Amino acid sequence: MGKKQTALVRDPIRKAHKRHVLPRSKTSQALLVAGRVLMPAYMQAVLRFRGVEIRKVDKAIAALRDFEEGRTRLIVAFRHPYGDESQLLFQAFNNLIPRAARRSGFRLRRRPHLRFLHDYAVPLWGDAFIRYMLPRIGAVPVYHVKFDSTSLKLIRGILLEDRYPLSLAPEGQVSYRSESLPRIEQGTVRMGFWTVKDLEKLGRPEHVKILLLSIHYHFDPRDEKKLWAVLDRLDRICGYNQSPVLAKFRTGPSTTIGLQRRVDALENRVLDIAEAYYAASYGLAVAPRPPVDDGDPDAAPAATVTSPEAVVARRARWVALMACALDTAEHVLGLVGTTPDGDRVQRIYRIRQECWDRIYPEQPVDGLSPLEIALAHRRTGEAWYAMRHMEFCDILYYLEPGYEQGRTGTGPSYDRIVEAVYSLDDLVSRLMGGDFSNRMNLIRKHAVIVAGDPIDLNDYNVKGEKVSRAACQKATDELKHRFEALIEESYEP
Repeated sequence: MGKKQTALVRDPIRKAHKRHVLPRSKTSQALLVAGRVLMPAYMQAVLRFRGVEIRKVDKAIAALRDFEEGRTRLIVAFRHPYGDESQLLFQAFNNLIPRAARRSGFRLRRRPHLRFLHDYAVPLWGDAFIRYMLPRIGAVPVYHVKFDSTSLKLIRGILLEDRYPLSLAPEGQVSYRSESLPRIEQGTVRMGFWTVKDLEKLGRPEHVKILLLSIHYHFDPRDEKKLWAVLDRLDRICGYNQSPVLAKFRTGPSTTIGLQRRVDALENRVLDIAEAYYAASYGLAVAPRPPVDDGDPDAAPAATVTSPEAVVARRARWVALMACALDTAEHVLGLVGTTPDGDRVQRIYRIRQECWDRIYPEQPVDGLSPLEIALAHRRTGEAWYAMRHMEFCDILYYLEPGYEQGRTGTGPSYDRIVEAVYSLDDLVSRLMGGDFSNRMNLIRKHAVIVAGDPIDLNDYNVKGEKVSRAACQKATDELKHRFEALIEESYEP
């Protein structure tokens, strides 16, 4: 994430790789001490943080005190819009919150830390440093569409006995925008209800609570030239040079409007290219449309690009593209019809799982016959290309046309524009073979973490051996409602 992006294009993977096996997750105290010392410099030099503010930190301190004093078992649920959240929360819990607790006179008994859940694929696309660090800071791999008894047993043990709380993102993965909530999965409350039941069976009195943290970045306007440079580069990649047309918006009070127009126009260009590709390659039916008029350069913004009608039409085109890409990937992998409810994100998860299982097979190909090895490599190559459709959809699902325009009546938002440029760059990268490890991190930022009142899962009074779907849905709806309220609070100065 922090490394400089050198190229959007990735070479195809054509040979099956040996799967990386992580050691059992166990927190290393020596590594935590080193991390506490080094993280502030890493946050500034590599991740480009220029400050971290924790609003309502007293709620986090109170939740940690209840946890360490044995009154509760705690789950920390955080918004996950960017990708740097685990590093940010390491700094917050290991350094900033203890400091705030000392200032408030409520010193914590021990230095807090979090046991993070991470997607099982992170060690596959990550480097050796990531594979070394994850298990040693107590992180636990999880699967979205595959049963893994080892990880589940470890998670339940952490929830019941560990000295540190479990932490996860209820969105399931990076959601790419901070000022709206695309979706919430039920996994967080289900884990919490497991713990409620397990504590009842053991006759223990602790309550199970979920502490909510909403995370938002305010990007430094002094780095605006870097945004224009990214858009210039994307223009060249897409054969769409708008620099001279919008040059007058690079300075003065209209610069944000110019960025908004530029993002909208470029998004339309990427959409046209993607539609042409899927139409020529996979039979996507594209309805004829009149040419887009980017409007008078002196007008801001162009109504034909940013009007509500244009935004709705653009979203419909993206949805049609997403359907074609998912159908194509499933057809290549033999997964047609394997997700009965048709949920797009679940389909993405299943495609991702199958692709990684082919690229990093659980059973090594060594020892097979030459013909079997050749076919295993062929499966790998086909999986890599199928994953390109999945990666495209992974960004596309969370892309919100018109997002950079800001809240109703407020006009274009610089923070939203930065998020939109990042996502647009991601989208082009995924079309050219990149993945999440290619993600940009160019703009300096100030982080705001907003803590909310914990949700007490014992209040749901679940009975019987199994927790009902209705109880899980009710608690998940409450989680979603409270996150939306925290997003609103993040606008407060």
